[in-house]
Amino acid sequence: MHEKNMENQQEEKIAVMIRERLSAWKSSQKGQTDGYEYERSFAEMMRQIEQDVFKEMTGTELRNKNKKKRF
Repeated sequence: MHEKNMENQQEEKIAVMIRERLSAWKSSQKGQTDGYEYERSFAEMMRQIEQDVFKEMTGTELRNKNKKKRF
């Protein structure tokens, strides 16, 4: 039961974060007339949401597979 409650809290936290990000993005797009910029900013917002959800669900950050490895 406790585990289920924690899972629900995590899901609610993610839902709130997504709503906040989407709302902020919508506000930033008022008066936007450039279709390319609209699509670019939407894709960037979704990428950020993807990273944040992954981090919240796993407790780790996404790694860039193209980033140069440091030994």
